[in-house]
Amino acid sequence: YKLVSTPEAFAEFLTVLAKQTRFSFDTETTSVHPRLAEVVGYAFGFAAGEAYYLAVRGPADEPLIDPATTLEALKPYLENPKIGKIGQNLKYDQIVLRSVGVELRGLEFDSMVASYLLNAGERSHNLDELALRYLNHPTITIDQLIGTGKQQKRMDEVPTAWVADYAAEDADVPVRLESVLVP
Repeated sequence: YKLVSTPEAFAEFLTVLAKQTRFSFDTETTSVHPRLAEVVGYAFGFAAGEAYYLAVRGPADEPLIDPATTLEALKPYLENPKIGKIGQNLKYDQIVLRSVGVELRGLEFDSMVASYLLNAGERSHNLDELALRYLNHPTITIDQLIGTGKQQKRMDEVPTAWVADYAAEDADVPVRLESVLVP
C-alpha cells in the first residue's frame, strides 16, 4: 500500500493510473452522510495487494496534496465510462463525488451488491464482514482508526499514514472479493 501525499508522488501515481483499464475506488470522508461529507482522500486499487491512498485532508502538520488540483486530475478517469470501476458501496462514493462536480461512470462491480444478491438473508454486507467471510482476512475497522464515543475523531484528524493503510485496504479488498463473488 502506498501513501500519496506530495506533488511528486501524485505525478508518479497519475502515470500508473493512466495505464489502467479498470480500478477499484473508494473515498475517505469526514461523514457517513454523503451529502454532508468532505473528501479526506481517495483510494485506488489496481490488483490484489496493490493500492494507493491520495491524502488531500489531514492533520495540519502532515504533507497533503492539493484537493482541487487532485480532483481536477482525477476527474477524467473517474468520469470515463470505458474505464471500469469496482468497489464496496459505490453508491456512497457516487453521491460524494456528485457533490463536488464529478459523475462516477463505468461502474462494473460492487462487492456489497454482489454479497446481497448471493446471500440476501445475511445480516451484514459490510466490507469487514465480507473480507472475513470470503477471504479469511481481518481488516482494519473504522473504530480502530477513529475510535468511538467521546474519543472519536474525524477521519481528517487521524495521521495520514494510518488512514492510508485503512483506505488502501478498502480499495484492495473489493479486488480480491470480485474473484470470489463473481463466479
